[in-house]
Amino acid sequence: MHWLFLLFYMEGHTFAITVYKESAYLEQCIQSIVNQTVKTNVIIVTSTPTEFSRDLAGQYNIPYHVNDTDIKNAATNWNFAIQKAETKLVTVVHQDDLYQPSFAENVVNKFNQYQDENVLISFTGYIDMVNDKMRKVSASALVKQMLLMPFLLSKVIKSRFLKRLVLMFGNPVCCPSVTFNKNAIGDFSFSTKYLIVLDWFAWYELAKKEGSFLFINKKLIIRRIHTDSHTTAFSNSGAAKNDEQRFFEEMWGSKLIAKLLIRVYQLGHLDNKI
Repeated sequence: MHWLFLLFYMEGHTFAITVYKESAYLEQCIQSIVNQTVKTNVIIVTSTPTEFSRDLAGQYNIPYHVNDTDIKNAATNWNFAIQKAETKLVTVVHQDDLYQPSFAENVVNKFNQYQDENVLISFTGYIDMVNDKMRKVSASALVKQMLLMPFLLSKVIKSRFLKRLVLMFGNPVCCPSVTFNKNAIGDFSFSTKYLIVLDWFAWYELAKKEGSFLFINKKLIIRRIHTDSHTTAFSNSGAAKNDEQRFFEEMWGSKLIAKLLIRVYQLGHLDNKI
């Protein structure tokens, strides 16, 4: 009975793969999703369609949606991905990352377990892969584990104060691990106010809403860092630091506090320099 219910419930979840131009890792990402332990829905969304990504979509029988917009950035792509998903739950996938086979099963089970908590988003733990090598320890991971300490008391946090507290000293939420509950987030959309920390800003805005954050303390994502990734480019250029300091200033209302926090938080980015 449990498996029959779970298979039925999986109809309420979608992996929305956001694609930018051509990625050498896209097929690996797709394979990690189509080989989940339970069947779920998969779509590809892009504002930069190519024959390469169309062919992969056809090969794996995945619906392919083109966002015909003149504004081509992460925010518009991620918003389009959430919009095109026809299910209650949607995981916005980054094209270079890998999902453990039990990701969807864990996420759906937890949403079902905490269905009375009005969960806005869930997110999971992750492992960094630098080029093709797994990273066992990193300064960034240690910092983020400290920021997630409130979840040691409860896997679900409903308090607006605690949700914001988790985010006040940095962003411990792994963006591609996030699953949105479209029934709960309402008119939410990613903002173009920030170029790099748009996900961090999004979680902070969602933290102000009524509803819960759910942390699944399992490493269900393999986040790939490579020389051509946006994470690496932003870290090397210094653009990330500027965006992060500006957001710290907005949250704390103090340039001095922002300067102090950014000095500590930037230590975590040393891992992303290749």
